[in-house]
Amino acid sequence: MTAKTTQTLIRILLATLSLSAAIATYAAQCPLIPDGNATLEESERAALLSEFKFEALDKELARRHKKNLSSSGGDLLTMRDLLGMQQLSLQEENVMRMWADQQPKSFFAQLNAGLYYGNKAFGARGNAPASSVTGSQWNSVKQLSAKAQPYLQKAMALDARSALPQTMLIGLAAMENQVGGRTAAQWLQAADQADPKNLAARVNALNYLSPRWGGSLEGLDQMVSQAVKSLPSASASYLQYNLVLAKASHYEVMEKDKSKAQALYKQAKDMCENSEAARAGMVRTYQ
Repeated sequence: MTAKTTQTLIRILLATLSLSAAIATYAAQCPLIPDGNATLEESERAALLSEFKFEALDKELARRHKKNLSSSGGDLLTMRDLLGMQQLSLQEENVMRMWADQQPKSFFAQLNAGLYYGNKAFGARGNAPASSVTGSQWNSVKQLSAKAQPYLQKAMALDARSALPQTMLIGLAAMENQVGGRTAAQWLQAADQADPKNLAARVNALNYLSPRWGGSLEGLDQMVSQAVKSLPSASASYLQYNLVLAKASHYEVMEKDKSKAQALYKQAKDMCENSEAARAGMVRTYQ
């Protein structure tokens, strides 16, 4: 995947490889922003995948997932675990398939394969406007998305209370107008029904329900104001911070309004002092 495809699900949800475990030094620091350093546990999970120790990997991911769901960040942390594991591994397609084939009743194996092919689809499209995407690129997108969807559907059947499969389907539906008979907004609704406390799908929706993909800033405001009612305090704050970042990106990239973008990036930085994304945005839009 090239540098131009960094606005994929991995960038949106993972950003960096691990969740910071440090206690915040400043009152405005946000512990849900990753610190960029891979942990020993993350490296060990990647090794289990590469060495075909699928049963042990399933047990470890199940342990982590249970812990994550009782923590601030919830399912977003599990999504980061899976995407981080993929980045730390060799990202071999056949290994992803082997795990899913050999563990057909594993939620994590099916979800992981779906995420792998879904992100390949995003990479095939790239970040150019839809009018600039070639026919060959669209063909690759559709082929890879078609590989991702059955795995994601299997994952949904294996754990109906998880919104992680829908998280990827939101992005795929935005890219292709709809997948599985649902639009991106409808997949977000499905995610909320599966897990009313989901964070991963809502963070992803801030990108794929934005004006760039046919949504609106007003719609994002409504989504977040409704979502925070069911989220723990730290998760709600993190979602609100991501909303401000999404607006800043919109004004920087789509509206070319550096002044408004600068103010929003500063607002995001004030909300999360440890946000490198907000800091970088402030630098880019300084006039």
